[in-house]
Amino acid sequence: MFLMFALRRTDVLPVADLGIRMAMKKAYSLDDLPKPAEMEKIAAAWKPWTSVACWYLWRSLDKVG
Repeated sequence: MFLMFALRRTDVLPVADLGIRMAMKKAYSLDDLPKPAEMEKIAAAWKPWTSVACWYLWRSLDKVG
């Protein structure tokens, strides 16, 4: 989180973050929470904006209304 928000790095994938793991599971219709290697495979297409994609994943879990 420090790299993403304090240092404003655009290509960070927080593989240990439960929110990102849950959002990936939901967005990609996975049976289980993804492991770091699977997360890196999925996120390869997001480079060099992985941090931005992660922000959208976090937001996708927000309840509306």
